[in-house]
Amino acid sequence: MTAATLVAACSNDADEVVNGYVPSNNAIAIDASTDDGLTTRASGEINTDDNLRAVSIGVFGSYTGALKYENTTVSPDFMYNEKVTYESGKWTYRPVKYWPNDSREYVSFFAYAPYVENPQSNTEGIIDMSKLYDLGDPWVNYRIAADPWSTTSPQVDLLYGQQELTEGGNTTYKPWLDQQKPTDPVNGKMKFTFRHALACIGDKITIKCTDALADLIAGYGTITISQVKIDYKDLTTKGRLILKSEDEANWKEIISGEITTTRTYTKDVDITFPTVTTATISEGDGLFYIPLRVAGMDRASAEVTITYTVNNGVSSYSGTSSTSFELDMNQEGKKQGIALQLTETLDLQHLVYIIGDGATEPSYSPKR
Repeated sequence: MTAATLVAACSNDADEVVNGYVPSNNAIAIDASTDDGLTTRASGEINTDDNLRAVSIGVFGSYTGALKYENTTVSPDFMYNEKVTYESGKWTYRPVKYWPNDSREYVSFFAYAPYVENPQSNTEGIIDMSKLYDLGDPWVNYRIAADPWSTTSPQVDLLYGQQELTEGGNTTYKPWLDQQKPTDPVNGKMKFTFRHALACIGDKITIKCTDALADLIAGYGTITISQVKIDYKDLTTKGRLILKSEDEANWKEIISGEITTTRTYTKDVDITFPTVTTATISEGDGLFYIPLRVAGMDRASAEVTITYTVNNGVSSYSGTSSTSFELDMNQEGKKQGIALQLTETLDLQHLVYIIGDGATEPSYSPKR
C-alpha cells in the first residue's frame, strides 16, 4: 500500500492537482542572457553573461488557467521568487516546475537580477518585493546607494528580464505573458533577455580646449585642471520597478517622506592645456540613477564644476567654472557621457550625449 502510494505521488497523471493545476511531464526550462546593446558602464554593473551567471536571477510565475493574464488578477504563487542559478553550463532551479498538462492553459513569467532571497535591508539595492499572495504584477523596490562610488561595496545594479522579439529587422521586448505547454519541450525554453532598469551619467567625461584658447595661451602659459566635481541633484532615492514591462522599464513612484537626495562625485586630476587639447577622465565612475521624475518635483539635474589654475611662469591665479544640465528621465539602460569645453574667458560649456549613438561634439563660437 505504501509503495503504491509513493508511485502515485511521483507520477503526473490526470488525477494529480498541484497549486490548482494538473502538471504535465514537461519541465519548465529557463535560459537567460544580458542585452549587450544596453550597458551602462558604471561601477558594480552587471553587463556580461558571466556577470549575470555570478549573481543568479529571480523568477516569478503566475498561473491563470484558461484565462489570459490581462483578463484576470492572480498572485505569482506558481513560481515565487524562484532562484535560478547557472550550473554545469545551464540555468537550473529546484524543485523543478512543470507545464500544465492542458495545453490550453496559460502561465506568465517575470524575472529580475541580481537575485535576493529575502530583502530585509532598507539601505540600498533591492529593499522589498511583492509578497507570495499579492494580487497583480510582481514588483521590486530599489534604493540608490548612499556611497555609489565605494570601491569595497559598489552600487548594486538592477536588471529585468523580457522576451526579445525580432521581426523585419526590428527588435522589441515584451514580458513572457500567456505561455502554454510547448510542443517541443527541449527547445521550448523561457529565455529572458535582461535589460538595465537604471540609467547612468558621467561614466565618461571629456574636457576640451578650444583652438582659440589654445592659441591665446600658446607660448604664454598653461591652464591646469586640478579637480572635476559633479553634484547630482534631486535624484529619486527609491522607486518601484513593475516586472511587467513593455519595451521600457516600468517605474512607479513610492510615496514616502523621503523623496530626493543629492550625490557628489569628486575627481582629482592633473590636466594641462595646451600640452593636451582633449583629456578623458572618470572611465567607469558613472552614477546609476533611477530614471523617474517624482511628481511635483523639478527634473533631476547635474552641476559640473572644474577647478583650474592659470600660470604664465611668473604668476598664477586659480578659479572655478560651473555648468548644469537636466538628467534624462525614462532613459534606462543609457550611458551618458559629459563633454566639457573651455573657451577664452574660461566659461565652461557642456554637451550631454549618448555615447555610441553617433553623436558628435559641436564647435562653439569663441566667447570674448
